[in-house]
Amino acid sequence: MEKTSRNRTVQTGIWSALAGGALGFTLGMMFAPQRGPVTRRRLAYQLEHLAAQTEDLLRRVLESGPQPQPGQSGDELVADAQARADHIRDDIDALLEELRKQSAGDSTDADAE
Repeated sequence: MEKTSRNRTVQTGIWSALAGGALGFTLGMMFAPQRGPVTRRRLAYQLEHLAAQTEDLLRRVLESGPQPQPGQSGDELVADAQARADHIRDDIDALLEELRKQSAGDSTDADAE
């Protein structure tokens, strides 16, 4: 019971941090006082940097993540960890794609000016 509660707390914390970071990043880029090309270049760099940091965070969480349950084989544990990692990566990819679309929309608006 205690492990389940801890896992949920960690998972909630990670999702909250990712969502807060993505929201803060998006708002910061939207209100950046720079021209379109500079903002797009910064956005591309920041997205790559965010992806690398997220990958590192996921690797660390998965390494310290779920401990084997009695009777659970190593293959089952690996499959479970991979499924969780894939789900998290899909969510991150969706967030990054949304940010790219917003950035493209913002740059089109800036170019029209």
